[in-house]
Amino acid sequence: MNPVEVYLLVEGQTERTFARESLAPALASQGVYLHPTLVGTPGHKGGDVRFERARKDIARLLKQRNDTFVTTMLDFFRIDPKWPGRERISDLAKAGTKLDPGRKAEIIEAETRAVLEDSLPRYGVGRRFIPYFAMHEFEALLFSDPAILSEITEIDERKIRKALSQFETPEHINEAKGPSKYLMAWLPGYKKVAMGNRIAAAIGMATMRDRCPHFHAWLLRLASLPRSPQG
Repeated sequence: MNPVEVYLLVEGQTERTFARESLAPALASQGVYLHPTLVGTPGHKGGDVRFERARKDIARLLKQRNDTFVTTMLDFFRIDPKWPGRERISDLAKAGTKLDPGRKAEIIEAETRAVLEDSLPRYGVGRRFIPYFAMHEFEALLFSDPAILSEITEIDERKIRKALSQFETPEHINEAKGPSKYLMAWLPGYKKVAMGNRIAAAIGMATMRDRCPHFHAWLLRLASLPRSPQG
């Protein structure tokens, strides 16, 4: 069977480096070749991801070839409040409905796919587009192993464990105070690109997948994408 080729749309240099150094090797061993690309225009640094900008990039990638797939790795925190699904999540929260990270992701990913299916009916969005939103941001993965996070950053491990004790999983660390805000409060010199990827590499994919179920489910989906026969 031929390998699967997947274009991965990411919002910034940290995620692109993580994709190249951690995600791509792990998926390549399963016959999935990942091609990370930044959302938006050249020079875009991340942190302000608007749906129309991402929609254009997703459309461009889907149109290039009909035998590839497109996925995303975007922080839930960073996306446009007008992004499909955000309003519904906000309305449910205002009505007192408590949503866990998996349910939030389910809503926003389903509505994103539905809007794209309507606007790109000829490109197999339902089959070829696999949306993923990091709950609630990339740094949640770094909380998967408090000991390693402490060792590399020299943040007191007790502080990390105390913060984590408030949440079921690292993906539950939410908008009230996101993972990156904890890190910057504890370590004002925290450098996302250099330190984030060093920590992620030290923790390893297995631990991050074990502690972050939505992240794990996304990688399972990518690994199970259909292969085309050779020849």
